[in-house]
Amino acid sequence: MTRATEAQFDEASPWTLERRAGESLRACLERTLRDAIREGSLRPGVELPASRRLADQLGVSRGVTSDAYAELEAQGYLQVTPRRPPVVADVLGARPAVAVGDVTRVDIQPRFDMTPTTPDVSLFPRRAWASALANAVREAPDPALDYGDPMGSGRLREKLADELGRTRGLICDPAQIIVVQGASQGVDLALRVLRDTGASRIAVEDPSLDRQRDQIAGLGLELSAVPVDRDGLIVDELDAAAVIVSPAHQFPTGAVLSGGRRRELIAWSRETGGLVIEDDYDAEFRYDREPVRALQGLHPDGVLYLGTTSKTLAPALRLGWLVVPAPLVEQFAGVKLLLDDFSPTLEQLAFAGMLERGHYQRHIRRARTVYRARRDALVAALAAHAPGLRVGGIAAGLSVALYLPAESDDREIERAASDAGIRVQALSRYAIEDRGDRGLVIGYGRMHETAIEPAIAALSRVIAGM
Repeated sequence: MTRATEAQFDEASPWTLERRAGESLRACLERTLRDAIREGSLRPGVELPASRRLADQLGVSRGVTSDAYAELEAQGYLQVTPRRPPVVADVLGARPAVAVGDVTRVDIQPRFDMTPTTPDVSLFPRRAWASALANAVREAPDPALDYGDPMGSGRLREKLADELGRTRGLICDPAQIIVVQGASQGVDLALRVLRDTGASRIAVEDPSLDRQRDQIAGLGLELSAVPVDRDGLIVDELDAAAVIVSPAHQFPTGAVLSGGRRRELIAWSRETGGLVIEDDYDAEFRYDREPVRALQGLHPDGVLYLGTTSKTLAPALRLGWLVVPAPLVEQFAGVKLLLDDFSPTLEQLAFAGMLERGHYQRHIRRARTVYRARRDALVAALAAHAPGLRVGGIAAGLSVALYLPAESDDREIERAASDAGIRVQALSRYAIEDRGDRGLVIGYGRMHETAIEPAIAALSRVIAGM
């Protein structure tokens, strides 16, 4: 995009606001720009005027143009970077065709993206990360650029031990921490060690993230589905060598493991020798109170703790960590060495620098404020547009579960919502055994507050129509 193109847009000013009956100025401007992007008159990569300049051209308030840009960004039509003009996104760019029976479908960016598993990567603290990474490159001694320790940077492990003890109540020595490439590798590493020790049956929460069960099957292990209710995992039904559990905030139901169930799970581990794999994927985002402390602090020798920056910073970093029970550290380090030698060192040093300087903690506080406002807006919109439906789970994370009547076909509603430009996911997709629960898992991580109410209004019309 050249400055001449931007100037041509400014001078020609072909966009006029022709409001429809009952349409606000913001909605009119949003529709006008969206239609221009869809029709191709605003091509991918074109820079639009800053909100103040566009407001002057159209004779409207800056709030109108700022809100319209924010809405279009939330819908995926614009890419907005601080202190830079908005850029038209390639929303209609064809991705690889997906064959569905005899029909070929092209995946198009939805109008409202409420995918439940995604953070808002636009919140990524680019400046702080760039500074930390530059410092790491500049200050790293030569040996840090050589083949590294399979367990990870000693500097990062020390900082993590301090941070996890302070914020999550963990009891660990840096020598128990292994840096991994995201939660997926952490789970894979744990499953490989369990298989090598003779374990064959691994339990997961039902419903739960399908990635974990695919990993279990891929390594030839037997899957055990343990149901979840409003108090979390039902421990009485646990019969396995190990269990993967999310005590602080279960996905997708949003339940928190109750005090009674936590005691039962620890007792199960002590009595049977079973390993508890604690997936603490988003405990940083609790909005109504401090999150419950990690299970690991109650039973360090029986709980394997898994943490990640995928929700707090960005999935692209592929940065996570395991806190391994002391008797298993040597086995875990050996398998990690065989998998990939070690995780990238410079990124570990950059993250350690962010922890040391407090940049990571400040980012968490900022992101928590943003996500809390979005969740509040979502819950309010659901109360207004779907008052008869129950919102499940605690005030935490990046998604809520909206429960539908038992006779509902939530997958058909998911498809109908997709046809209407709304991306949500059916609750039954995460079930291993059909226990009758029907609902939608609605993410608010990437939804700007101004987009949430119209998104839920549109979704409620889809639900009512079904």
